[in-house]
Amino acid sequence: MDKLEIALKLIANCDLCNGKGYSYWGSSDDEYEIESCECNIYDIILDDDGDVIWDNGLLSEPELFATMEAR
Repeated sequence: MDKLEIALKLIANCDLCNGKGYSYWGSSDDEYEIESCECNIYDIILDDDGDVIWDNGLLSEPELFATMEAR
């Protein structure tokens, strides 16, 4: 299992952020703040479906293209 797989499992099983990888809070003025959760040690950014948008270099470029081609 590589770093990215381990990091995604940590995020998915986190009770603090409910598997989102970040915590956010806001006010009634539509202002909000986002910060990475404790489980998200690599600051990975995920979309609403849990797919990786940004991985902080955990996937090398050839591996990233290989996974895109597999879809």
